[in-house]
Amino acid sequence: MKIIFCYFSGTGNTAWVVHRLAERLELLGDTVRVVSCEDTPAANINPAEWDMLGIAFPVHASFAPRVFREYLQELTAGEIIPLFAVTSAGYWAGDTAWYAAKGLKEGGYQLFLCGNVLMPNNFYIPRVDVLRVTPPKKVPRYLEKARKKIELLAKRIHQREPYREGTDILGWLGGIFQRWGFELFEETLLAEFSADESCTGCGWCVNNCPVNNIKMGEDGIRFLGECMHCMRCYSFCPEQAIQATEKTRKVEKYHRYQGPEGVVYPR
Repeated sequence: MKIIFCYFSGTGNTAWVVHRLAERLELLGDTVRVVSCEDTPAANINPAEWDMLGIAFPVHASFAPRVFREYLQELTAGEIIPLFAVTSAGYWAGDTAWYAAKGLKEGGYQLFLCGNVLMPNNFYIPRVDVLRVTPPKKVPRYLEKARKKIELLAKRIHQREPYREGTDILGWLGGIFQRWGFELFEETLLAEFSADESCTGCGWCVNNCPVNNIKMGEDGIRFLGECMHCMRCYSFCPEQAIQATEKTRKVEKYHRYQGPEGVVYPR
């Protein structure tokens, strides 16, 4: 089959999953094109050229990241096309894959698989401190388990085997509760990022923000209020100058995630 696989990745976890999954599918005989939503506009994807669509993204409080939700709304299809959805999460995914993909059914896509791959946690800031950032020494253990899960998902996708992870009653209820709580308390829970005096003005964050929320001004970088907390700038700032409050200056407690393979986010 010819598969187009669209994704968003904040700090590299989903990108790692997508490329490993594409490799497994190609070993099974499929042809896979992997595209980042940041590089390939949805309008450039012609569903008539493909036999199957895959989508992948990190879990943001039981939502897909805002930039990817907007991307999915722009995808079109003229006939019934099989669809699979894969999420990456640091601790729990629930029904996120199903919830994000259900809108595509109206566009002619037929969802047959929802799956989640547990990956190292990259999110730990004040007021949202459920699970600390996974230390580097534990990352290989996560990746080994992730590879096994990816192999199983690849076989199911290749065979177009129905599989709906997270769509049981607990997954649905948990997803509803998380989405409701996040929308109600988002402004309280998620403080806007800022840059401290260690910022050198290198521009890495400006050039790599997926929603163009960071601009360079005369007095240094400015955050414009459209942050979706993908954790990219916070994690990969060369000087660890991006802060989520004064507390995150204590880097010995608020560690910065360095990606699944210890390198700056490879899209």
